[in-house]
Amino acid sequence: MICGGQLSGSVRGKGSEDSAEAERRRLGAEILKRLRDAHRLNVEEFVSSYVSVTTGSPFRVLVATVLSQNSTDRAAMRAYIELDRRIGVVAEKLARVDVRRIARAIRAAGLSDQKARTIKRLASLALKLDDPELRGLLTRGPDAVRETLMDLKGIGPKTVDVLLASTGVLDTVPVDTHVRRVSERLGLAEEGARYEEVRSALEKVFPEGSRYEAHLLLIAHGRSVCRSRRPLCDACVLSDLCNFYRTSRGGS
Repeated sequence: MICGGQLSGSVRGKGSEDSAEAERRRLGAEILKRLRDAHRLNVEEFVSSYVSVTTGSPFRVLVATVLSQNSTDRAAMRAYIELDRRIGVVAEKLARVDVRRIARAIRAAGLSDQKARTIKRLASLALKLDDPELRGLLTRGPDAVRETLMDLKGIGPKTVDVLLASTGVLDTVPVDTHVRRVSERLGLAEEGARYEEVRSALEKVFPEGSRYEAHLLLIAHGRSVCRSRRPLCDACVLSDLCNFYRTSRGGS
């Protein structure tokens, strides 16, 4: 039996880096298999994925991801649809319009004033780069995308990683609150670790080609089972792999 918590201690002490990496990969494959069986992913439940699939526009994906910050995907989807209806999720229109109109359109997502200013800054940047859909920026690679976008207030590493992963530019695991919570409880990442440390740890667990799927599955699991309050540990398909279950819930 592979236990998530073993990664933080005994796996590292087992011997070679190769054996530790193989152990991590086996654990990642087992987690993916169980989560695939337990959850049926629906792209409409993930606003950034939905916008990426239906529009193919990096700029629109970024706007959708900003709307999802500290919000539910359902609320972010409502805000995105309303913004598109009232103004249009188009850099030229959003750069011209008064920021208060943006805020009114996206009220459903919460933090509307803050998010409206971020969206306005994104639109202005896209026009400054003469790249209204930001397709050209993506061709410059992940480092250039991060350097350019994270200079903007309101854009953090998770938002950029969602853009990169959902558009297929980078094979990574964006870390939102659900991903962090599930990963920490399983012992895949150290509690309270920096964003980049959690992302790096998950990239070592989940194989190439499955990392964005892992991101979505961990979110689905965090929403429905591994909830912040009153997690459904007895119904969890990962309970035998879970540090949290063994230590906090008396699992054996």
